[in-house]
Amino acid sequence: MTLIASKFGVDLNENDGVYTVTHGEKELVRTRVESLAKVIWEDEMHEADPARERRERERAYYDMQRARSDSFARRAANARKSGGKGGRGGV
Repeated sequence: MTLIASKFGVDLNENDGVYTVTHGEKELVRTRVESLAKVIWEDEMHEADPARERRERERAYYDMQRARSDSFARRAANARKSGGKGGRGGV
């Protein structure tokens, strides 16, 4: 049995053309299709990632900060367009 990939306790093994994905002691899939085994391994690895939830919360926080910054920049730009005594110019 040859170990192809292992991360967060999720293993992808190959033995005589049969690919096996295991998480701990639990066998998730046994197939001859390498691409299917890799997809299942990647999905299970993503779910088993201990820092996944923290990264998702941080990403949501920074997305909200970006939206607030864009809103502030738009309002500040509009406020600067008022001109001085007599407006923005023109005739």
